[in-house]
Amino acid sequence: MSGLSQAGRQVARVAVRQASTHSHDSHAVWKEINRLASEGKWDNVNNMPKMFLFGEAKQEATAAYRAINKNPDFFRQSPYGQYLKIVWRLALLFGIIKELTTISGSSDNSFYFIQVIANNGIHTAHVRIFENNTLYSGTFDDQPNPDPCIISCGPLLIELRLPFRKWRINFRGNLEDNERNAHFVSFSGWWRSVSNARLFYSNAPLKAFAEVYEDKPMALMENLAVIERYRKANEFHQMGEYHAEVKIDDGDVVVHRFRGLRHRSPLSLEFDSTHFHTYLTDGNGVSHKIASVDNKNAIRHGVAFRADHTARPITLCNPHSLETDNLLPIEFDVSSGAVSQIEMRKGTQLSHFTFVREDKKVIEVTTFKVNTAVFSGVGFLIRTRETTHNIEKKVMESLPEYCASESEKLKRVVPFEHRACQDKSLTGGKGANLARLQTITDEFHIPPGLVVTTAAFDEHVRTHGEIGETIALLDVNDKNPEYYETIGKRIAKLLVESPISASLSDQIEEWLPSSEFYAVRSSAVGEDGADLSSAGQLESYLDVPFQQITEKLKLCWASNFRNEVLNYRKNYGQQLNPSMAVVIQNMNRNGTAGVMFTANPVKADRGEIVINALRGSGEQIVSGVATPDEIHVNRLNREVTIKKAGEDCCLNDNQIQKLSRVGEYLETVFGKPQDIEFVVRGDTVNVVQSRDITGLDKETAFEMYTEYDSPCATDKEVITNANVGEVLPAPVNAMEAYNLTIMFDKVISCMTVKELNDVVPAHTTIGFNVQHRKIFFNIGEVILRIWELVEKDRIPDIVIAGETLFTPEMFKEAAHKFGKASPIFPLQRMFNMIKLIYFTSNSIKTEIGNIDEEVKRMVPSDETPIENVFERYAEMEKMCCDAIKCHTYMSMFSSFTYILCGMLIRGSDHGPLSDENISDFANVFSNNSRGDVVSADVPNSLKKLTETIRNEGLGDEFLASSNDTDALDVIKKGSKSSAELRKFLEMHGHRGPKELYFDAKTWEEDTDLLVHTIKSMLACPGTSQKTIENEDDVIDKLKCKPRGIRRRILKYFIGQTHRGVAFRESAKNHLVSTVHSLRKTLRLMGKKLYEKGYLPDESLWMHFSVHELKELNVTRSAKLISRAVRRRQIAPKFEGLQFPLVAHGYMNPIKDETLEIDASVGLVLRGTTVCEGKVRGLARVAKTLDEAKETKPGEILITKHTDICWSPFFPIISGIVTEIGGLLSHGAVVAREYGLPSLIAVTNATNHFKTGDLVELNSVNGIISRLDTNLDE
Repeated sequence: MSGLSQAGRQVARVAVRQASTHSHDSHAVWKEINRLASEGKWDNVNNMPKMFLFGEAKQEATAAYRAINKNPDFFRQSPYGQYLKIVWRLALLFGIIKELTTISGSSDNSFYFIQVIANNGIHTAHVRIFENNTLYSGTFDDQPNPDPCIISCGPLLIELRLPFRKWRINFRGNLEDNERNAHFVSFSGWWRSVSNARLFYSNAPLKAFAEVYEDKPMALMENLAVIERYRKANEFHQMGEYHAEVKIDDGDVVVHRFRGLRHRSPLSLEFDSTHFHTYLTDGNGVSHKIASVDNKNAIRHGVAFRADHTARPITLCNPHSLETDNLLPIEFDVSSGAVSQIEMRKGTQLSHFTFVREDKKVIEVTTFKVNTAVFSGVGFLIRTRETTHNIEKKVMESLPEYCASESEKLKRVVPFEHRACQDKSLTGGKGANLARLQTITDEFHIPPGLVVTTAAFDEHVRTHGEIGETIALLDVNDKNPEYYETIGKRIAKLLVESPISASLSDQIEEWLPSSEFYAVRSSAVGEDGADLSSAGQLESYLDVPFQQITEKLKLCWASNFRNEVLNYRKNYGQQLNPSMAVVIQNMNRNGTAGVMFTANPVKADRGEIVINALRGSGEQIVSGVATPDEIHVNRLNREVTIKKAGEDCCLNDNQIQKLSRVGEYLETVFGKPQDIEFVVRGDTVNVVQSRDITGLDKETAFEMYTEYDSPCATDKEVITNANVGEVLPAPVNAMEAYNLTIMFDKVISCMTVKELNDVVPAHTTIGFNVQHRKIFFNIGEVILRIWELVEKDRIPDIVIAGETLFTPEMFKEAAHKFGKASPIFPLQRMFNMIKLIYFTSNSIKTEIGNIDEEVKRMVPSDETPIENVFERYAEMEKMCCDAIKCHTYMSMFSSFTYILCGMLIRGSDHGPLSDENISDFANVFSNNSRGDVVSADVPNSLKKLTETIRNEGLGDEFLASSNDTDALDVIKKGSKSSAELRKFLEMHGHRGPKELYFDAKTWEEDTDLLVHTIKSMLACPGTSQKTIENEDDVIDKLKCKPRGIRRRILKYFIGQTHRGVAFRESAKNHLVSTVHSLRKTLRLMGKKLYEKGYLPDESLWMHFSVHELKELNVTRSAKLISRAVRRRQIAPKFEGLQFPLVAHGYMNPIKDETLEIDASVGLVLRGTTVCEGKVRGLARVAKTLDEAKETKPGEILITKHTDICWSPFFPIISGIVTEIGGLLSHGAVVAREYGLPSLIAVTNATNHFKTGDLVELNSVNGIISRLDTNLDE
């Protein structure tokens, strides 16, 4: 055994080495394990826990814990992470984890405060929530969760979803008010970061340690050691928003956005201290701490979390100002930055509470209103003091799982008393739990019995070879449901008809306890868990005489392959043919049977026990044959509520209380709320089954709806649907929310925020904001950082949205939030733009083309192992970020030249834009002589393809084709037509609807729209050609009449503007192609997981994030499958939502009933001119691409927005109007290329007009109007 311990220690060192470098290469680890195994030092990985328990593993566990703390997601994303979970459990066992996690925040006059202490192998949570002027309090203990990403303490669940970015916080249980009355309180939602996580003391200046080195000025090394200890301490502080719904008892549900601090610190730094923190309504936050080093010296340090995402060290000016009994203002000196001092006044006290913590500390928390000159917040003052009270050490009862030895795993029959019976892999979930209960009976009795093990089942299958061969057919994962149903029936039939061996029958008879009747129950491996349960699907037989036991045994085995069981497992990505054990137990008759839940499974209330009981058999309850008495027991005050099915309750008060105590005890032992089947006879409680309640911790409807939402640092964020409304118009799925959005935002953050203050937020989103599963652009964070320039010149508004976006209030808030930019910033930006236009634009265009080609080559093949696919995707994602950066540079190039031309047309670098200026804009930009604009080439190529089909005499046959496959076959008959089709697909085949989304299909993959458009163009052979004027003629027609140097500069930059458009469209084309390569790789992940049987549906991958797919590949977690399925089920709720162009606050959908629709003749709507012209025709209103397919030649298209997929319609329409779009939008660019009269930013046009209306589009005057259909043409 000592040799095994040494081997364990060796592998633990490898674990630490791998984790500390954040390596995800599990192959090296398993290679080391195999080497040890070949040397005879390690015969089985499953022996690992036993080895460590017998060895001296504390040192290794400590090191592993510290290393893993840096990257907790590593547990879930590699096989090696699963090994490290064992080390984590050892860290819990040895009490190594000693830390404090505090999360708190406020919203108006409400707040919450959660502090979780991990000490001596126990987690204790102190929960407070202040709502409706009442403080609700509770303290809960629990064993630490073996998953390091989860903190669970009774009704409190805190789950890490994205490191440093996102936590799920859910509480459903009883809390007490100040008068000790119990209330059922629920709050659930998402905590999301709005700042970077900071090591609190890492930037502490020397003056923060003044008392330390002034007390012992000569003890230089000692003082340096103290300073170094704190500066390197693992104490994190981070500001965030907890978006949650709160409900007290049966009151109304209230949605809050609590904003405040999350901090974590080791208990080794938790001495006497005074900690003040607050989050103000302007997005600024403060966290300041006076921490005692010894009895007389203290460290005084704080951090100001600025709304512009910078952080500055601060020092409290007067410690007495934190005392709540005076009116002294709270003032902080800021060590750097534009703001030198922060001052706030104390206001009304909201609450004061005290509790004694498990590390012998008294915690006093006072909350009060704080105010600055304009803004307000809630201050948290937390005092920590040593206590003289003798705190009894808490001991949590537990029942560790047992891993049977290799010899024990060969046993075919084991009684409950045998320790091997506690191994779930040998006796299944039900059998193992009963065996564990047998060892701890307390106020309850376990009817004696035995388990026919999985070894017996496996031997039976081997003996009857046909059964094994048929079961092996279930390993195929890509068949239809009928296949599995047929195979399952065949297996069941073979099992029932096969004889039980005499030796197995003899062993059952030998170990079987004496009884007149028995209960024979299925016990499958993997059933009865918190995330997955086969309850009610596998067979159980009651009142079975001895003579029928072997027949019922075979029927139980056969039930493992019932169709509903196979479907259930497949739908949760589980193994279809797990081994099967069977429990045979003495039958209790003539008692009161029932089911007890130690938490209300309907309300998910852990403060309430629910008992369903009736006289007779408990199976009647499970099957729904009889209606039981329903008993509710409040766990705090023991109050009992009974809903009787008959005249009298089948349980008396003593039996109810005893059952409740048994339930609470079993919940403590198993560590989770239990679903317990029982039989009560007199004063004896017989437990016949106990399992975790399934799905108790699943996300609430609110959590599912808001899961992808981004945090809002204030209630006054400036968010727009412009630009992204046409580029990213559809709701996102999980893969896009967690991977695509973060990629785009990371690049935008690096290119905008860093330019101004050299700080890039690593743990929160800046530019892209997701609300209601829709991506919006946070122009308050990106554009208004340079508010002085934007306020002076409104051309950027027109370029982005086609209309004015910003209000004076927005500029005022931006001035407070960001301050003034450096005086040289405009010159720096001008220099960078000129450098981009003249020197780097060509190289960037080449670079993104090279990235596109390289990423195409990196797409893994079907033969690539899935672990390598994950690694390849990570590399491709980095390259995609580079492609996004290149495209962003090209967009900046294009926008900058537009703005410069706008200034030259206006004749000034500031001021409003007149209607004449807008008209000149349209004339200048609609005359692009370049032929290399990719988006405009789509309709040109289609037009050429159409002409070729007509010239080769294939038009009539093509029009007569019934589906797109037949139509494409017609094209292939013509040599020139097929060549043009290949050319089109090679150049544009990767484009299509939702082309920047991971779940999209390209034109090459779905040719329906392509065929439909060609048919429309064949039906309309005559299309007008646009006349391109030279730049001098264009300038001569401008209303602004530029002269001299102004004219020459404008002429030059018109050419640069057209060049910028071409470069931008080329870059976007390559970016779309790069995203398509990522899409192919993600599809391959889904395909491989489906082939392994881990995904029930090959397309379900899009409702996971990449790190969740990695975790699934390792754990085969049913919980992840359930989460993805629920995400997909809720997705239709987000389709078709309409949003305003800009929101100064939260972006919420527009309700249909609030839209004012004008159906009158003479209706006139105004928009921004993109291309001048005047046309009359019938309207084609198309809110979706499918509706647009019905467009007839000559119609005026009215839609919300367009993208590349709408390009084929431009050759056949006579004009276009969009609700969303800027001067650089797709619709604007292509409309100008075709000379189509067009307007953008026409609010609610698709609601005011309907298909078939006679309309006049006069883009010269910027209007569209409805005409009388009887009007004489």
